[in-house]
Amino acid sequence: MIKKILYSNTSWSLFSNGTTALLGFVNLGFIAHQYSRDDAGKWFMLLTVYTLLEMLRSGWVQTPFVRYFAVSINHEEKNRLIGASWQLLLGFTIIIALLALPFMYFFKLDNGAFLLAKRFTIFWLFSALPYQLLQWQLQASQLFKKLAVVKIFFAAGFTILLLFQVKLRFSIETVVLLYGCLQFGIGMVGSIFGWLRFGTWKTNLQIERRRLSAFGRYSMFTMVTSSLLRSSDQFIIALWLGPAAVAVYSVPQKLIEAIEIPVRSFASVTMPKAASLFQQQKSEELKLLFYKQCGFLTALIFPMLVVFLIFPSHIVNLLGGGKYHESALLLQIFCFYAALIPIDRFCGVLLDAGNRPQKNTMKVLIMLATNVSLDVFALWMGAGIYGVAAGSTITFLLGVIVGWVQLKDVLDTFAIKLFWKHGVLASVNLLRKIPAA
Repeated sequence: MIKKILYSNTSWSLFSNGTTALLGFVNLGFIAHQYSRDDAGKWFMLLTVYTLLEMLRSGWVQTPFVRYFAVSINHEEKNRLIGASWQLLLGFTIIIALLALPFMYFFKLDNGAFLLAKRFTIFWLFSALPYQLLQWQLQASQLFKKLAVVKIFFAAGFTILLLFQVKLRFSIETVVLLYGCLQFGIGMVGSIFGWLRFGTWKTNLQIERRRLSAFGRYSMFTMVTSSLLRSSDQFIIALWLGPAAVAVYSVPQKLIEAIEIPVRSFASVTMPKAASLFQQQKSEELKLLFYKQCGFLTALIFPMLVVFLIFPSHIVNLLGGGKYHESALLLQIFCFYAALIPIDRFCGVLLDAGNRPQKNTMKVLIMLATNVSLDVFALWMGAGIYGVAAGSTITFLLGVIVGWVQLKDVLDTFAIKLFWKHGVLASVNLLRKIPAA
């Protein structure tokens, strides 16, 4: 039983995300230690802007592609979906580039925080195309071992490049270029191994494109607003306080991403299974799946939250150095909303899996409007970045309430007994059995 669990898709996804996150912390430490707070802030804003645009195209293609690919019944249908996803993604990337180019190169913004974003975002979008499609195809095919190899290889490759930076003293611009080239190279290697497929292009794929787009227009807005929800803090802080404040805020926020590692892993594996249960109208199994995953993840992240709350200064100093001492209190504030992440994320998974993307979009829009309002209010009142962080807790609590109301026909009222028995206790019992295995 234990061996089966350890070699399951969830375990492979958790292992890959955990390993890449660990390497990500190492990479973040290199950036924070080797460059000034201003340069680090510019790097974080580039990541923020790129991620926002990446979510725009990913939301349109990735979620519907994974969902429909998981329930496809034959090889020809899967090839057509792959071809349609390539066409949509490539076309959409060109459109994004054409719309963004005037802003990136002709719009003058007297704010150094956006310098790298204006120069390199388009380059990253194109260089990441094969790498992103490689990951989506492996996820949709539930080839999580290969997906783990791809993710770890990229994170480790970037770590090696940063190790060279310590000796060769690359500029931050050179690091940006190497990052994009590494993504493109791994995608191309994936195509050589046959892991990245191009699907069918010769036949008319209009039906498949419309099918993906019909679902994707909702999931696109959901993913973009989700990205804006997470990045709106950085945008507002950058415009209000500058790049150094962005760096101070981003260091503890990246640490909280450690909390999201198991959540993302379980969510990526749960999506195809939840979609199948919705299609088969197995409501009780779906409810049990929700409580099992949320309870397990809550028990899993709780020890990490305790460590963050008790030793914030030590953790921040280890990651970013003494120049980020203001980030310690931010890390403690972030822990409160991090405890809500499992329930909030799986409410979104169930809404998408149940073909209710419009409701998920509405939930995230409500959260985004609340977060932006609280951010502006906090800065206007002089609460600074600490007030911005506190507003995130209120926002995520509101998101959980809204998501639960939208899923009331499936989840009913919150059943603490199911949450405790099938989630928390089951995870504790599993950990007790592992040493004896």
